[in-house]
Amino acid sequence: MNSARKIILSIVTLFLFFGVFSSPVFAAAQDEGKYTYLFHLYYDNGRLVADRDFEFKYDLIAEEFVPETITIGSPYRGEVISIKNVVEATFQFDIKRNDPTFTKGKISIKGPYFADASETKFYNDRGQLLLTLNVGGSSFCNDAGICNKDVGEDSNNCPADCKSEPIASPLPIKGGGLLRGILIALGVVIAAVVIWVSRAIIKKRKIGADLPPPLPPSNPPAIQ
Repeated sequence: MNSARKIILSIVTLFLFFGVFSSPVFAAAQDEGKYTYLFHLYYDNGRLVADRDFEFKYDLIAEEFVPETITIGSPYRGEVISIKNVVEATFQFDIKRNDPTFTKGKISIKGPYFADASETKFYNDRGQLLLTLNVGGSSFCNDAGICNKDVGEDSNNCPADCKSEPIASPLPIKGGGLLRGILIALGVVIAAVVIWVSRAIIKKRKIGADLPPPLPPSNPPAIQ
């Protein structure tokens, strides 16, 4: 009976490993903490200014930054600058929004977020600086060489302060959707086996409990 319990425990452990770590829920959890700047700007015949109708000139949206696809004309450019005055990322945007006749109006620009960013600069298609926006109000990583976890610094958002720690994994999951589908299917099969074995053991115990106690041996008659 102890061997059967050990087998069931091993199967359950494998099921939990494959079922949880290959699930979309776990993949979504890995993506947490990714943000994108959404800048509220106004374009006026070559000039670019902050939109005065917004109290805050930018917002943070909880999504991973996706570079903009430029289809018409030369792209404008943005730069995210760190508190140490280092260019952390460069991104492009279409000021015309696929409309060559556009000369004036509100625009929203997305840019990659960094936890130690100080400002974002915007340039036209000739490389001329048009606007600089301070984004330090949304930054919490100070690049001071000390990992301050109380304010949210970790190895992902503040690598200059927090050194990454290797994560031991008995089975690194790579290869995309095909491998994930195989692992999920394997998890379903393992779950079915666990249920079948458990029911078989319970049924065996129940049958044993319902059997009447054995009768005492009868004494043969004495020979006179």
